[in-house]
Amino acid sequence: MAMIFTEPTSLEIAVSLTLEELAKLQVEKIASPSVEADPIVAVVGMYAKLGSLFIHQGEAIYAYEKLENLLSRGRRVAIIADVTLSGNTVLSAARALRSAGAEVRTAITLVDLQKGAGDLLVGNGIRLIPLVEAKDIRLPRSVRMA
Repeated sequence: MAMIFTEPTSLEIAVSLTLEELAKLQVEKIASPSVEADPIVAVVGMYAKLGSLFIHQGEAIYAYEKLENLLSRGRRVAIIADVTLSGNTVLSAARALRSAGAEVRTAITLVDLQKGAGDLLVGNGIRLIPLVEAKDIRLPRSVRMA
């Protein structure tokens, strides 16, 4: 993911695809569930002209107000993740947002590694929209995964 966030063309593609999916949703804010997703959420939030929230380990960060107050200016929230595995990080953020009064029905992930996130999130009323799935990633033979 660091390669995507630090290479301008890759970042532009990731932002463009995320904005395309976000345009199909009726949300007033977007939220990052982890520090790794913060860069994409900040950039997408700027281009989409939406407020961005940053939820790490179930707690709002970069916030000088309570989460409930931040949500008073927009309660429909989509979560944007960099990568999803089990879905627990996204679910933790969704629970924090929901407990503050948000309506969270959708999460967009740049890459879903297909380790159960989709099932976990659907079971909790959240549709997962992956921009890329693990099955679609093809690595050259010269690259070996540890």
